[in-house]
Amino acid sequence: MKFLDMLRKIDEKPEQPSTPAPDSPKKDENPKQNATAQSNSDTTAVVESDRKEENLPVSVHDKRLNIEEQMNGLSHQYAQLRNDLKTNLFTEKDDFETKKETLDKYLRTLKRDEKESNDKLADTKAQNDDAAKEHLASVNADRKEQEENLAKLQSQLNELNSTINTKTAKLESLQSDLAKNEQSEADMSTSIKEEKDLQKMLSLMEDQKNSINTLYDQRKDLKSQINNAQEDITKLNGDADELNTNISKVNNQINDFKQKAHEIEDKMKSDHNYRIETIAGLERHIQSLGEEHSKIDGELGEINDNISYIGKYIKDVFHSAYLVRDVYLNKDKEYYVAADDFNSDAAKNDLFGMVNYLETKLQKPVTIVSSFYSNHIHEIIDTKAKKDHLAIPNVVNLFDQLQTSPNPTDKKVTIPENDSWVTRTDVESQDTFIYDQKQTLLMTVEYFDKLIDRINYYKNEQIVKTNIYNGDGQLSSTQNFNKNNELADQNFYRTDGSIVLTVIFEKNNAISYQLFDKNGLLEHDFNEKSELITWWLKSISPNTENSVFVGNNSDLLYQLIMNVNSISSDNTIRLLQDVVKNIDAVIDLLDKNSDIKDIFVQTDDDLHEIENKTNRDISVSVINTTSNGMLSLPESLKI
Repeated sequence: MKFLDMLRKIDEKPEQPSTPAPDSPKKDENPKQNATAQSNSDTTAVVESDRKEENLPVSVHDKRLNIEEQMNGLSHQYAQLRNDLKTNLFTEKDDFETKKETLDKYLRTLKRDEKESNDKLADTKAQNDDAAKEHLASVNADRKEQEENLAKLQSQLNELNSTINTKTAKLESLQSDLAKNEQSEADMSTSIKEEKDLQKMLSLMEDQKNSINTLYDQRKDLKSQINNAQEDITKLNGDADELNTNISKVNNQINDFKQKAHEIEDKMKSDHNYRIETIAGLERHIQSLGEEHSKIDGELGEINDNISYIGKYIKDVFHSAYLVRDVYLNKDKEYYVAADDFNSDAAKNDLFGMVNYLETKLQKPVTIVSSFYSNHIHEIIDTKAKKDHLAIPNVVNLFDQLQTSPNPTDKKVTIPENDSWVTRTDVESQDTFIYDQKQTLLMTVEYFDKLIDRINYYKNEQIVKTNIYNGDGQLSSTQNFNKNNELADQNFYRTDGSIVLTVIFEKNNAISYQLFDKNGLLEHDFNEKSELITWWLKSISPNTENSVFVGNNSDLLYQLIMNVNSISSDNTIRLLQDVVKNIDAVIDLLDKNSDIKDIFVQTDDDLHEIENKTNRDISVSVINTTSNGMLSLPESLKI
C-alpha cells in the first residue's frame, strides 16, 4: 500500500495562491490598523479611567495597575510593529536577492556570449588564404606539368605523322613499282602470245626467260617490302591513335585544373569578403555586449549595495550578527508531521503546535505520520483540530495499517449480566468496578466518550490482563502482566479478530516485535521498534518528490524517515526542544550540520536565544507563542 493511499478521505479547503514573501498571521496583515485600534482602545481606557477618577477615588495601587496595563499594551504593539518591520525588511531583501539572482544569471549569459564572440572573432581574424593559395599553386603546377606533357605528346604525334607520311609515300612508290613489274610481265606475255611463228616464239621465250625470272624476283621483293611497309604504317597509326587518346586525356585534365583553379580563386574572394563582414559584425556585437555588461554591472553594484545596507540595517536593529527569519512555507508542497510517540502532554503539545502552525499558515490540511499506538488516535486528533478550528489532518499510522481488515468482525464488546457480581461506578470518572460477593476486585471498565475503552482484569487484587477496544467496540489490543505487575506482552489484533503483532517485554522494556500474517504464521521477528518502523516505511513508500517532512529532531520515527528515504535537508523542518536550556548543544548541532536551514522552536524565548547565539543565517519559527505572555517596553523606542 502506497503512502497516500492510506490517507483518510476528508474534505479539504481549497489551497490559497502561494506568494514568495513569508506568510504572516491575518492579524498582522495591517499592523497600522491594529496599532491604531489598540491605541484608540488604550486612549478610551485612559479617558474612561479619567472619568472614573472624577467620580470615584482611585488608589495609588489602582493607578499603578492601570499604568502597567497600558505599558503592557504598548509593549505588545511595539513587539508587533517590530515584527512587521522585520518581515518587511526580509521581504525587501528577498526582492533584491531575487533581482540579483536574475541579473547574475543574465550576466553569466552575457559573459558566455562575450567569450564565444571574442573566440569567434579571434578565430576569424586568424583565418587566411594560405591553404587556398597553396592549393591553387598545387593545381597550377599540376596544370603546367600536364601542359608540358601535352607538348611532348604533340611533338611525338607530329614526328609519328611525319614517319607515317614517309612510310606511306614509300609504300605508294613500291606499289607503283609492283604495278610496273606486273605490266612488264603482261607486256611480255602479250608479245609471246601475238607471235605466230613457233620458232620465233620459242626464241622469244628463251630470250625473255631471264627477264621473266628477274621480274618475278623483283615482284617478290616488292611484295615483301609492301607488306612490311603496310605493317609499319598500321603500327604507326595505332601509336598515333594512342597518342591522340592520351592527348585528349591530358587536355581534359588541363581543363579540369583550369576549372578547379577558377573555383579556388572564386572561393578565396568569397571567404575574404565573408571574413570582412563577420569581423565587422562581431566587433559591433562585442561592443554592444560590453555596453550591456557595464550596464548590468552597474545595476548589480546598486543591488548589492542595497542588500548590504538592508542586511546591516537588520543586524543593527535586531542586535544580531546574523539574520534569523521566519521559516518559508511553500503552499505548493505537501507537509508531513512525523511523531513516534505523543502520549505525554509535552509531546502532544509539540505535535499539535507544529500542526497548528503549518495549517494556519498553509490554510490546508497537513498529514500526521505516526508509529504511536492509540485505540482512539483519530478521535484525539480530530477533536483537537476542531477545538483549534483547524482543518482535520490526514493520518498515516503504523498500527492503523497493521490492524485494518477488509472484513471486520461484528462482535462488539459488552459487559455480561452476572448476579454474583457487585458493580460500582465512580462518580467522577464514570469507570465501573466489578467485585465478587467477597468484595474482591475482579475487573474495572474504563470508558472513552461513553463507550467501553478498556477492561482491566484482576486476580488477588493484582492486574493480570487489560483488553483495549477501538471506537467500534472491536478488540484492538491485550496487555498481559506478570506477578510483579510488569507488562509481559501486548498483542494487537486486526479488526477481523486475527492477531497481527505481539510485543514481548522484559522489565517493562520491549525486546521483541513479532509480526504475523493473516493465517497467524510468524512473518517477521524484530528486536527493536526501529526495525519494525523501518520495515513499515519501506512498505508504504512515502512520496518524497514534492514533500516537506516536519518533526522533533530527536523523534525516532522522524530520524528513520530521514535515514530510510535519504530526505534532503531542503525538504525538512526540525523541531528543537528546550533551546534555552540547551543552547550550546543547539549551536553545536547547527555548526556541525550546516545543511540545516529551517527549524521550529517551542517558545519566543528559544527564538531570541538563537538570535543571540547563532553563528550563521537561519530560518526559525515559533510553534507556541504563549511562553510567559509578559512583554516589556525597551529602554528606547528608537529603531
